[in-house]
Amino acid sequence: RAWGAGSVGTTVEALGAQEAQQQPLPPGRLDAVGEYHLPLGGTRGRPGEAHMASCAGEEAVAPAIPPLRPSDQFHLFVSYSSVDAVWTHGLTGRLEAELPGLRVCLHERDFTPGRNVLENMAGCIQQSQKVMLVLSEDFVQSRWCLLEADLSLVGSCLERKPVLPVLLRPCRVPLHLSHLTYLEATDSRFYQKLVQLLCTPNQRLARPPALRSAPALYSGKALLTLDCINRDSLPSWKVGSFSTLAVPDPLKEVLEDPELYKRAVGILNGMRSPRCLLRYLGCRVILAIVLILLSVASLFLPFIFGAWQKQPAQQLLVICANVFFCPFFMILSVNTLCWLRRSSKRTLRELAGRVGEANLLLAPHSVLMGCETKNKLYFVYVLLGDCKRAFLGAPEGEAAFQEAILRFASSYACCLAHGHFPQWEEAAGAPGHLEVGLCFCQFVSLQLRRLGGQGVELNPV
Repeated sequence: RAWGAGSVGTTVEALGAQEAQQQPLPPGRLDAVGEYHLPLGGTRGRPGEAHMASCAGEEAVAPAIPPLRPSDQFHLFVSYSSVDAVWTHGLTGRLEAELPGLRVCLHERDFTPGRNVLENMAGCIQQSQKVMLVLSEDFVQSRWCLLEADLSLVGSCLERKPVLPVLLRPCRVPLHLSHLTYLEATDSRFYQKLVQLLCTPNQRLARPPALRSAPALYSGKALLTLDCINRDSLPSWKVGSFSTLAVPDPLKEVLEDPELYKRAVGILNGMRSPRCLLRYLGCRVILAIVLILLSVASLFLPFIFGAWQKQPAQQLLVICANVFFCPFFMILSVNTLCWLRRSSKRTLRELAGRVGEANLLLAPHSVLMGCETKNKLYFVYVLLGDCKRAFLGAPEGEAAFQEAILRFASSYACCLAHGHFPQWEEAAGAPGHLEVGLCFCQFVSLQLRRLGGQGVELNPV
């Protein structure tokens, strides 16, 4: 779905791209980001362009909405989170008041009562000319909103139906929406741009097939954050278990074989949690108290054994025992209390190794898995072909690439998922294979340099 969705033009940028190939636009200009701006005054042109000029926002003529096709019931379907309902209702109310004849579909108002929710979604999207997505963190976290977005993208691929994303509040946009150019609600000209899009016929917004998005546009994007199935009841010492019943929807677009996902996650699920009694807090506290008492008691060894009444050799033995056992029991008590931290570090190291094994399966499909805690996984989409060729240019390149996947792919995936690379400044300005951030071979080179230069020298060019 994600690859096909790239053929849909979602902003005025698409309008300029298509018209440049088919027929000249009315007098105006394309700015640096490809957005088309009409002049504030009137325009002259063919009769079919009159409604475009009316949407410039500064003219006395009322904006003209394209007529509905026989198969359409709405001009616009709006998908939004309930948290953003007040803002959305205010916007759609203004649009309906200022654009005569505009028909907007809102789920709480226009869904058919008694009908299945999925049928309502699919039907209303299919019967709408355009689809607007109100993007926010609440939208991204809503399964229904993301499903509506998926349905709208499928419809756009099949029918050249424009999808209009509106960024209401900053959020981490999922992979299947990240290729869409959005309007910012905070833009001073947001409303005028939106009206201009609504007044533009779909055929002038649809991007021609030759301009479809390449898979490279998705490289470096986060696919999924997967929580373990027992996260709410998971003890601090236990490793989480991850579901393998079905491939999560965001991964279905890049992993065609469900068994591949099950094998990769199964490697992690095969890891055993610690079985030592010290995993329980009560046991650690009791043992630490006992050891502290023994440490204190060892201070009184000379008095207990009456060292002052013994021979010099015996006195020396008691004093040595005193000096040894007092700090020994104290150190044991501290180690007992810190057992969980040490155990967690060992567990995370073992878990990172298992994630590396899973990445050996996922990397050929341009997917990497990352893990920095025991109850959460990150999946990212990243093209590794160019980076692999950089490895193959070094001695024993194939083995070095496999070793790099095992050791560094997990931490690299976490950096991509968070959008932050701690060593970014060290590689600033250096050529790489990723448009934003560090590519995999750059990341590995920095890690090897940090570890003392062990490994191979990589040239990303």
